[in-house]
Amino acid sequence: MDRAINIIGVISIVGSLIFVGLELRQSHTIALATQVQARVEQQLDRNRTWFEGQWELAYKVATTPYEELNDAEKWVVDQDMYWIQRMQENSFYQFSIGLLDEQQSQVTKEFIERAWQRCNVRHTYDFEALQPAYAEFLRSLDDPCV
Repeated sequence: MDRAINIIGVISIVGSLIFVGLELRQSHTIALATQVQARVEQQLDRNRTWFEGQWELAYKVATTPYEELNDAEKWVVDQDMYWIQRMQENSFYQFSIGLLDEQQSQVTKEFIERAWQRCNVRHTYDFEALQPAYAEFLRSLDDPCV
């Protein structure tokens, strides 16, 4: 009888330790994602400050073909594309560590594919600076720019 109680006690302790370990792992994953998100937000805040209060410029670059823009306006489009890419890369990362569900992932992938098909701003992709898994995903997409 005492032996059975000891075995049950040991099993309970082991079960508790496993649960605590899983909780720590989940907390660690969430902490990493929060850290990545904070860095992305800093980059995005910095990259978008030049756009504040310039709705005319935003409208022009959104409605004019890239080839018809002057160099300064092309720079604006390129900066906007960097912003889009950082957002998409962050979403891709969050999905890869299990923080986005399949539906959210599908929407993100559709936006990534739409941006990837913009051949006139393809030069903004810096594959050396991208997360390897994200770069691999981009390279797996159909490439209308070839």
